[in-house]
Amino acid sequence: MISLASCVMLSAKTFLLTDMNRPTLQDQLVQQMIDDMDLKTMTCLCYDYLMEGYDKYSDEELTEEVTQYYPELLED
Repeated sequence: MISLASCVMLSAKTFLLTDMNRPTLQDQLVQQMIDDMDLKTMTCLCYDYLMEGYDKYSDEELTEEVTQYYPELLED
């Protein structure tokens, strides 16, 4: 037999999954995680994100990106 407490918990979980828009829930989760981060953690995430993105660039694409935004990095 299912207890009343189990029904309430199941009902709450079902409501969350069926009545809440997934993109809204995901947005709220990400916003809360960002709000809870310190600057060092955000910096690390940003670094990892950028490195992962630039790893996908060819040498030519990377050089073009540097030339466009930070040409001084290519100076000897």
